[in-house]
Amino acid sequence: PQGATAQRPNVLVVAVDTLRADRLGCLGNTRGLTPNLDRLAASGVLFERAYSSAPWTLPSFASMFTSQAPEEHGAGGRVGDFRALDASHDTLAERFRDAGYATGAVVNVDFLGRAYGLMQGFESVDERFYADNTHLRDARGTTDAALAFLDRAGSTPFLLLAHYFDPHARYAPPAEYRARFADPRDQKGSAFDFGAREQVTLWRARRIQPTPDDFHRAELLYDAEVAYTDAEIGRLLDELSRRGLAQNTLVVLVADHGEEFLDHGDWEHGHTPYDELLHVPWILAQPGRLVPRRVPETVGTIDLAPTLAAWCGVPASPSFRGRDLAPALRGEALPPSALLAFGNFWGPPLESLRSDGWKWIEHRADAARPPELFHVVDDPRESVNRAATVRSRAEQLERDLELLRRVL
Repeated sequence: PQGATAQRPNVLVVAVDTLRADRLGCLGNTRGLTPNLDRLAASGVLFERAYSSAPWTLPSFASMFTSQAPEEHGAGGRVGDFRALDASHDTLAERFRDAGYATGAVVNVDFLGRAYGLMQGFESVDERFYADNTHLRDARGTTDAALAFLDRAGSTPFLLLAHYFDPHARYAPPAEYRARFADPRDQKGSAFDFGAREQVTLWRARRIQPTPDDFHRAELLYDAEVAYTDAEIGRLLDELSRRGLAQNTLVVLVADHGEEFLDHGDWEHGHTPYDELLHVPWILAQPGRLVPRRVPETVGTIDLAPTLAAWCGVPASPSFRGRDLAPALRGEALPPSALLAFGNFWGPPLESLRSDGWKWIEHRADAARPPELFHVVDDPRESVNRAATVRSRAEQLERDLELLRRVL
């Protein structure tokens, strides 16, 4: 088969689980956590305002792969009632496989594995997961597995998903990164252990009450995990260049969701549609073909599949609902677009609609909890609920959300 070319490139999708957008230096962080991702952003297209379709892994990745909203593709659910992606859905990997690409995935959580349907179209699947969040294949092992796929790929153009799990709780960075980024009390040892699955479950049941200082220390350990993951992604990208693959490879950096550290009085993820969980990094880079630029308009990771397909000359599925972001890649302004988010890992689903600088949140299953309206341009931390004071906007978004529900 013909090898990859600049116009029909390999595609390397680097997906970092639980990576907040505000941890990247290119998006404003000053701690120096992500030098490799920052270099990637400087060499490619950085979407400054990219948002996930869900605040947890299964529905978020399903939306990326199917380019459909969670209520349409149906994958997700909640604790005790998880739902896989049905085989009838057309996925990004299936489109690339059918177009002659070798498709492979390295994944580190069960929601991304074969059992939940998200590996449809991936011919080679290296899935490694455990019954807890303490034992896992770390970032070094993930990079090694991705390089092993490249060793086997031969001359056929490839689509490779490399999924890094380290920033996900439990926060247990290697000693080198602990020493550089953790709280001084935690730089030399791991006596402070935070984020094991049992602890998360007890927190959700409100049977434990960590202090704000505990969460501060946990957040710095999270930062150290981000820095470690960045270093291993850098090793993967360096090896891509060393093998002479960089010019003919589109590199995609994306996350499925973020992580909360008391931004709205809670912790971890899956539980709200606030932006600490929905705002994610998204970078596209291909030397010589993509001109470096920053895109300020709002985009969704639901746009990922149609954008990658069009960039590589692969026919998009008629079922894809997202946009091909080619105009933004050329430096053109994107027309306004409304973005849905849906889901709650821990309980009844929450919904949000982002449109024209505003964000509407509904708690459909909790009548006692009022809806929320935020002007996310002026109030990016979503701290002032304007649902009662800007009634015309609230009513319009409520109507828009209801109309969208009817077509899904």
